[in-house]
Amino acid sequence: MILADPIKEMTMILEKALDAEVEVIGNLFSVKKFRTLVIQSDDAKFSFEMGCDITFQTMLQSKMTINKAEILLLPSELSVFLSALISQVNPLPNNYSQRLVVELSVYCLYLETQELPEPFAKRLAASLKAIDGLPFPSEQPFCFSLPWTCAKANEQ
Repeated sequence: MILADPIKEMTMILEKALDAEVEVIGNLFSVKKFRTLVIQSDDAKFSFEMGCDITFQTMLQSKMTINKAEILLLPSELSVFLSALISQVNPLPNNYSQRLVVELSVYCLYLETQELPEPFAKRLAASLKAIDGLPFPSEQPFCFSLPWTCAKANEQ
């Protein structure tokens, strides 16, 4: 299929790679991807929805984009996520940067690259898939009052 509209084409590529809706504002493509974390103790079961903010900003006169992602991870997920991220077929570009912030037993991983949007999206999707369904260690302390709006507890 050939599309004449580059915005629609990029939106379709990102939606397919990340399996999420894409919002377009000017030259910024924004994706909010959610994942559910289930924590079970002896007497209760909690479900948390954690969001991942992903943006792709087009650069003038280039097919490259400035790609950014903010991913919330549990300590047990960090090494699995990073291992999946660096072991992809498309290697990380030279301009790849990451920053890690730890707060209340949750890691916030900030990623940034300048490259074509599709390899970044596919690499990120594969890394998120690698941590999907990982068991939550019951002995791990966890604070239920996360400061981020992307986490909410629902007792089931």
